[in-house]
Amino acid sequence: MPQSQVQEENEILIPVSSYLIGREFEHLGNNGKYLALKELVDQGFRPVYMPQLADSRINGSLPWNRFYHAPSIIATGKINNEPMVVFSHKDNYFSNPENIKASVGKELVNYAGIIPKNEFESMVYQDQMTDQQGNRLVYVLKGEEYQRFRDSKSGVIKVKDALEHPQVIPFLGGEERAKRYLARHEEVFGDQIGIWRSDDLSDEPLARVLYLGNNYNYSLYGNNILYSNARFVGVRDAEGAQKILRPSLEQILNILEQAKEEARSKLINLYK
Repeated sequence: MPQSQVQEENEILIPVSSYLIGREFEHLGNNGKYLALKELVDQGFRPVYMPQLADSRINGSLPWNRFYHAPSIIATGKINNEPMVVFSHKDNYFSNPENIKASVGKELVNYAGIIPKNEFESMVYQDQMTDQQGNRLVYVLKGEEYQRFRDSKSGVIKVKDALEHPQVIPFLGGEERAKRYLARHEEVFGDQIGIWRSDDLSDEPLARVLYLGNNYNYSLYGNNILYSNARFVGVRDAEGAQKILRPSLEQILNILEQAKEEARSKLINLYK
């Protein structure tokens, strides 16, 4: 298997403001996250963040039997000696592949990367920021929320209890999305789900990119190793698509045919 893989044949429909065609970028082995994200950016794509990956699994476009990373990050640090955790689903320090490379080149702390204090503070000040569609992009857990997070289980729990886990809603980007995702997860994998996290509180802010697993165990993975295997999804917006990539008529017809078949299957199941 080649170390670098760009998905060409089975495009992924990514729901943003409208459906965009997404492609996979994969690198295996050391420096996988840096290399995969760099290839994605160098080819004119922009990375898809965790809420959109979750939406794509819910709508049936993103496979459940393959793992995926997003440049969404979980970061842990202190401001005025107060500990807090940040989930960010927008451009951040590690959405730049060169910063992943730089962090990996330094000493990792329990496989998490050190990020500058001013970058951590900037994310904290962006708490509750939303996009144009009203999706919340940044979640800051501090005070009692931080204590709940730090005391929460890292491991496999029942799906019916997962919505109460303090990592689930900020990881997936909203309560309603989390409810839909958990329902689909249960249909695919059964009544258990793995929710993994690390206690990354340190003298310097530490961060990790978020990871969707390909089985019930490694599901919502918040303690991923920064330098290892990676598979990101990238999209081009309308302007970029006109300049760089114009989908063929055959690709468009295939996407429409897939949507028609999915709708037909749902109707058949409805009247069984």
